[in-house]
Amino acid sequence: MKNVILLSFGKEYEWKRAVYAILSFWGWYDGDKDEVRTIIYTDNQEYFDAYLFDFNITYVNLPLSEIREIKKQAGGNMFRIKISVVERTFNQYPEDDLLYVDTDTFFTTNPKPLLDTIKSGFSFMHLRERTFEEAVDWAKWENTSTINFQEFPRSFIQLIESKSFFIGPEEVKFNRFQYMWNAGVLGLPKEIATYLPDIYSLNDEFHAKTVWRLSEQTAFSLVLTTVTQVSEANDYINHYWSFKKQVDLRLKTLLTDKFKKLNANDKIAFVKQFTQKMDRYLYYEQMITKTRYCLREKDFRSALKFGAKAVKSVPLNDDLVKSIRYRLSRIGS
Repeated sequence: MKNVILLSFGKEYEWKRAVYAILSFWGWYDGDKDEVRTIIYTDNQEYFDAYLFDFNITYVNLPLSEIREIKKQAGGNMFRIKISVVERTFNQYPEDDLLYVDTDTFFTTNPKPLLDTIKSGFSFMHLRERTFEEAVDWAKWENTSTINFQEFPRSFIQLIESKSFFIGPEEVKFNRFQYMWNAGVLGLPKEIATYLPDIYSLNDEFHAKTVWRLSEQTAFSLVLTTVTQVSEANDYINHYWSFKKQVDLRLKTLLTDKFKKLNANDKIAFVKQFTQKMDRYLYYEQMITKTRYCLREKDFRSALKFGAKAVKSVPLNDDLVKSIRYRLSRIGS
């Protein structure tokens, strides 16, 4: 059995994203449905019931008061709650592997092969992003007049290179040339449950000594790459963490009262088609973003390359496509 889990609380746009993520999974999944359990940790089961009443969902109530208390105890580190729901799931289902996805994700192809890769000694995360050393340069684009974000990865590098850490019984050393992996997606075999104390410990120390908001992500990255072979899930899932506003606007047009009344098959068919359009649109947005970044860096050759990809992938409006096809069909008639 594989457990697919999501954590969604606080705001309607968060709940909408989670509904979309779940329906995208079932829209693409072609395996045995009895081999997958969907679990949602939420403060508002009623909202999900309105959209997913005809799906087999396991809900775990997570009141906002409990979430606030966890954040308070973690010194403001909100992302520690992710480790907590992973731990709860392993405790409840110790014989099952686990797929955790952030709400700002959706599936773009059949996830069964991805689920099949979760086994002893193997895990996956969303994608391998950059080395910790490269993160210093990357963070400069987040700098504001009041916060120098480069200080966070700098402090992190100083910390990990100043001492040893323990993962299980093994004493290990980390360095600036190791990679940070995006933790928006986590494929975890059941054996990882034994390493959760180490993930907690690293997360807490990283955050306490560097105040880097990516402490949970770095903790998962370092533990998983130490004890498993990690692969990317990017070919299966679109993790739109930097384009949330664009997606939220479109989800308002998808998840309507009319949509709630559709049967389960119609919902997942509709969402599956929607994911294909959204994936193309976000690729365009990503290419535009990379073009701007390269222009700032005065890397004009790369800017031209990404700009060309953006132009080539411009997401045409469906009505415009129909109009063009009609006019072409009238040529010579």
